[in-house]
Amino acid sequence: MRNLIIQILLLVITSVAVDAQAGQMAQTSQPKRVVVIDPGHGGPRPGKVHRQVVEADYVLDVSKEVKRLLVNRMSNLDVYLTRSCDSAYHESQSSDNKLRAEFANKRAADLYVGIHCNALGNANVKGCEVWVLTLNEKLMNQNRLVGAMYADEGDFINPEDIDRNSQGFMMALSRQLENEPYSRFFAEECCKNMASYGLVNKGVKAGTVYTVLYYSECPGVIVEMGYLTNNSDYAYLTSKGAKQEMAKAISDAIVTYFETLYGDASQSAEAAAEEESTPAEQTSEVKAEEAKEAKEAEKVDEGYTIQLISSSKRVNTADSQFKSYKGKVREILGSGSYKYKYCYGSYKTSAAAQADLQEVRKSFKDAFVVKYRDGAIVAK
Repeated sequence: MRNLIIQILLLVITSVAVDAQAGQMAQTSQPKRVVVIDPGHGGPRPGKVHRQVVEADYVLDVSKEVKRLLVNRMSNLDVYLTRSCDSAYHESQSSDNKLRAEFANKRAADLYVGIHCNALGNANVKGCEVWVLTLNEKLMNQNRLVGAMYADEGDFINPEDIDRNSQGFMMALSRQLENEPYSRFFAEECCKNMASYGLVNKGVKAGTVYTVLYYSECPGVIVEMGYLTNNSDYAYLTSKGAKQEMAKAISDAIVTYFETLYGDASQSAEAAAEEESTPAEQTSEVKAEEAKEAKEAEKVDEGYTIQLISSSKRVNTADSQFKSYKGKVREILGSGSYKYKYCYGSYKTSAAAQADLQEVRKSFKDAFVVKYRDGAIVAK
């Protein structure tokens, strides 16, 4: 009888522990999203210079404002600028663009946004437009027609220079097939927002293979805010408040992009502030508990977990593909093309994780145990 009671107690304790762990996993916040804002040109390449406007300086001001707006609005979004002063990555424009793409890739960016102003010999051409990558043969060949319009050699790739049999081209083509719908969605939203301030909406463009987009692993665009060589566009872009309006148009598109793709995963700073503003009658015990939890959160998050799947793109952890583990999965970054790892459980030892692995493999036959530290897979 005594042994039976002990067995029942062990079952109850185990059940409570599993429920507690499941609850903890369900409450785990979504991972931070990442956007890279790239103010075009800089350093030895000022970009388009027309009258009193130097493109490199103008787009830097707009980019800084975009970052400020996003930081204030989205607490779950990391925002990076490729440059914060008049600088460049390399004396070669082509290498400079590759390094900007590498900057975004190293930060596992979810979106790359290059910000530019336009210019053309024909002063009648005006309006805003957003470029996306295309490797369509017909559109790529248009580079021969538009190449002369771009003053900075290395901004785009000439189709004759691309080896169709190279691994680099195959990888770029694969990324384009995956990323283009996302890039176009953002581009359309951005065009619409900029046009709301009176600019002509020239829409989403494809054809020129921008070097930076070719080497970027995430969805990305080149935003052209207007033509400095057109009188009406120039008058608007140099008007009071134009930089702030363009920054708002671009940042609004970024917010819409992440909210549409990830729902409430990217919580606004304003909403977070409202949640933290608790009623006056909140007890001191609750406040003390929150302070304790905050202190615990500062500790290094390290241990073992069971990897269910990996993906080249981020996946909603509440997605139905996780079956009975839906809502109990968290994202951990790894390496390689499939760097997003989706894992279940948090264990202090590898042996503890191995004990649950057999059960997990009933749903995910290729699952295995990995070690993690602070949100990233590490070698054991």
